Amino acid sequence: MSRRDSNWYVPADWLWRFGMFLIIPCVALLASILLPVIARLKTADIAALYFSGVAAGVLGVLLLFIARLPLYRARRFWTLGPRQLDRKHRRYYWLAYMAVTVSLLLLWIVWLRTS
Repeated sequence: MSRRDSNWYVPADWLWRFGMFLIIPCVALLASILLPVIARLKTADIAALYFSGVAAGVLGVLLLFIARLPLYRARRFWTLGPRQLDRKHRRYYWLAYMAVTVSLLLLWIVWLRTS
């Protein structure tokens, strides 16, 4: 009998239960962080929301430029997606899209509050 880790057998229902014990506290932690932030958006100053949305958008565009810089140096300007990027620049790519998404969300909230 071998004592290698790869020979372990864990039933699927145990994995599911273990996953639930991890997922539920993570969702609770995320909700405890996000719900006060969402509640504060209702009373926040519109100018602060606007400038933070613009700042997040500028940060996203800057990160996207940094992420695609190796492709620009290789004179590949019209490639789509992060498929041809290395791991480090792929992370910058997705971080840039997250910043742009946050920017659009904040600017949408400003638009809803002013109209």
